[in-house]
Formats: sequence, structure tokens, C-alpha cells
Amino acid sequence: MDTNREDLGPLLVEQFRQQMNNLAAAIQLLTPVVQEKAGAQYDPYLAILHQSLYRMMRMVGSLEYLQLSPEDAAPRETTLDLAGLCRELARQAAPLAETAGVRFSWEEETGSLLTHGDAGQLRRMLLNLVSNALRAAGEGGQAGMRLARRDGRASITVWDTGAGWEPEPTEEELLRRPGSLGLGLQVARRIAAAHGGSIVFQQQEERGSRAIVTLPIRPPEPGETLKTPSMGFDGSGGFSDVLVELSGVLPYRAFLPADLE
Repeated sequence: MDTNREDLGPLLVEQFRQQMNNLAAAIQLLTPVVQEKAGAQYDPYLAILHQSLYRMMRMVGSLEYLQLSPEDAAPRETTLDLAGLCRELARQAAPLAETAGVRFSWEEETGSLLTHGDAGQLRRMLLNLVSNALRAAGEGGQAGMRLARRDGRASITVWDTGAGWEPEPTEEELLRRPGSLGLGLQVARRIAAAHGGSIVFQQQEERGSRAIVTLPIRPPEPGETLKTPSMGFDGSGGFSDVLVELSGVLPYRAFLPADLE
């Protein structure tokens, strides 16, 4: 039976995910055996295995999300505190950024900002932008995130002090870039658009760049219950979404077995 090109993407994602799940199970079984029999000197090798797995998870997850129909990718919205979501994300990202030699900071103009949205998707969007900022900042650089309220909209800025970026590459150039399929920006833009928002990239005059996310603020109705989503883990697999989405810029030291327990 012939397979149409439009059907090939989901088929490949399914095959990749099956092999990734096999690899994850093998690593889970192998790790305690190596630690017991070989000792801590082999922890760096286990860390590299885990790092590769998390990077594969990020790639397959991005491909899978971009293959979804608009209906299947639609946000599952609840009432949430956007300021709290961003604050928690920054708290989790900061120590990981330190392992890459980047100082990460958080600023906010408001301690609470109630709105509607899909907490998991919004975290994914922001982590993709944070990943880009850490890569741009480089070792010894700085990056950060800040939240403000502007004309009835939430404005989230992810910035870095890097040397800036070249004009946006073509799809072919992205596919040839080592360690990246160039999917993170597509994922982030799709999530922002699905929430009625947008992302604008700006180059600073002297040094650094910033991504500015604007989202509509849709406060809860009187009596509506505020949902507090579980932060930091993929409910389907128990993996840290922060580690998954930042895996492309973190050194192997961030994936040492003791730190993943």
C-alpha cells in the first residue's frame, strides 16, 4: 500500500516514539546496574545517555505537536495565575542555566495575573524561548524573563545578552544545523497564536536580543475556581518538562543520575 507524503510525518513520529520508549526503558534498567557494578566513575556516561534521550524526547515531541490538527492542538484552557506560572518556571530554569554558565533572572511588575490558558502549552512555549536565550547568551552570559501588563494584555519578555542572531534562516539551513531541527520556534509561535497572542523578536542596538510574547488577559468569571496545575512534569511520562525543553542547551552534567532521581 502506498503512503502519501502527508501521511508520512505521523507514521515516522509513531516509529520514533516506539524506539524512544524502548531506549528509555533500557536506560532505566541499565542505570542502577551500572551504578552498583561499576561505580560512580561511570556516571558521566550514564548522564550522556540520559541527555541524548531527553533531546530525542524534545525532537519527537515537537514533531508530534506540529503534526496535530488545529482541533487536536487547541489549548485545554483553565483559569490560571500567569505570574505564578512564569515565576515557577523561572525558579526551575535558573539552576539549570547555571550548569550552562548562564545567569538567569526573573522580574515581574505584578505578583498575580489571573487569566485563562493551557498551563502546559504556555510552559512549553516559554521554555522554547528560554532555550533559545540560553543558547544565545552562551557561557558567561546572562538571560532572563520578565512579566508586565500592557493595555489589557500580558507581555512576557525573554531576553539575553548574547551577540545577537543572524537573519532568520531558511528551513533547509535549520534542518542542517547541528543538534537542532529548528522546531522550537514553530512550536512557540503556534502555541502563542492558539492563545490569541503573538511573538515578536527584537535585536538590541548594542548586544543581545529579546522575544516578546503578548497574550490577551481573560480574567475568570465571578465564582470561577482557580486551577493550580502541576508544574514541571509531563503527566504522561513523569519526565521534567524543563529538562526536556532545555536539553538542547544543557551540558551532560545536568543529567547525572543522582540529579534525575
